[in-house]
Amino acid sequence: MKVLILSMTVGQGHNSAGNALAQYLEKQGHTTEILDTYKFLNKMIGEAFDKGYTFMGRSLPKLNEMIYEGAERVSGTAAMKNYFPFAFSDLTKSKMRRYIEDKKPDAIVCTIVFSAILLTQLKEAGTLDKRIGLYGIVTDYALHPFWEYTAMDYFVVANELMIPSVVLRGIPKEKILPTGIPVRERFSVSAPKEEAREKLGLKKEPPTLLLTSGGRGFGALGELVDQADKLDGVQIIAVCGTNTILKHRLGLKKFKNTVHIFGYINNIDEYIDASDMIVTKPGGLSTSEAIAKKKMLILTPPLPGVEDINLVFLVNNSLAVCTNKHLPLNEVLMQLVHNEGKMHCIQQACKKWGKPDSSKVLGDFIEQKYKEETGN
Repeated sequence: MKVLILSMTVGQGHNSAGNALAQYLEKQGHTTEILDTYKFLNKMIGEAFDKGYTFMGRSLPKLNEMIYEGAERVSGTAAMKNYFPFAFSDLTKSKMRRYIEDKKPDAIVCTIVFSAILLTQLKEAGTLDKRIGLYGIVTDYALHPFWEYTAMDYFVVANELMIPSVVLRGIPKEKILPTGIPVRERFSVSAPKEEAREKLGLKKEPPTLLLTSGGRGFGALGELVDQADKLDGVQIIAVCGTNTILKHRLGLKKFKNTVHIFGYINNIDEYIDASDMIVTKPGGLSTSEAIAKKKMLILTPPLPGVEDINLVFLVNNSLAVCTNKHLPLNEVLMQLVHNEGKMHCIQQACKKWGKPDSSKVLGDFIEQKYKEETGN
């Protein structure tokens, strides 16, 4: 079976979900290819989205909210077809058609709604092979604008709690797969804390906090480290992602506790294992990884837009607590230490709604549908 994954670099989540699924499928003997869709169709446009998203996240987060709310306003209206993703798809669909005809995939997986719009236009034009299975992965805890107007055969969502709201948006229940945002296989197993700390060269005894701000290093991570450092006798791990300026600034600071500072790392799963609590922004992929590991999750202020919805979803469903400027991280942590009931509640919710085997379950489903369609 050949699977084409149409992703896009706007942050790390879409690519991470695609890579997680691809790794599982390849282990099963299937062929996969991941395409950075917009960069392939028009390198300048793709780079603009990539760098523009990073700039917004670090410097103009409110702009991201304005763009998201603008998409919500036009979704389903006559103006929708003139919105950039639709206009761009109309201009570039011939190039995409030729690529698909050349690769001849048996299934196509879209990790972002923009690539799903592109496939929908090809399908409506009658230029997409009807035998190709189409799957859309929603990489947040809310259905982004436009998903319900795409011609996916199945829509993958974070868990069963999302089904009612997705159905309300007009997607039939039988098309919804609550298999989870795909995470890598390494998140389906956990090492004991002591073992993980020894392997990573961390102190074995102190309560350990892992602070991250996404792959691009968004948010006020420096302030959060300062707040955590007000506690006594803790060990802090700060992961700055690709934000080299943030990493340099933190490296110049002096702390009373042991603080380990990193840039972008490829073994975040090991640091999650080594930690007692995870502090991160409410991105769909990073929170799915922590929940899969059944770790206590503290959410920092979101990048305005869909992450606002993620935060409410996760807190409302007892999968996390949150901190903000009115209730700093050190105070939230002190409250949790004295609230064993809350921590137990979150652990139980993680066990119930977490999807540590998300890539396997989705990969097996795609394989089964392929076998049903082809008789192989």
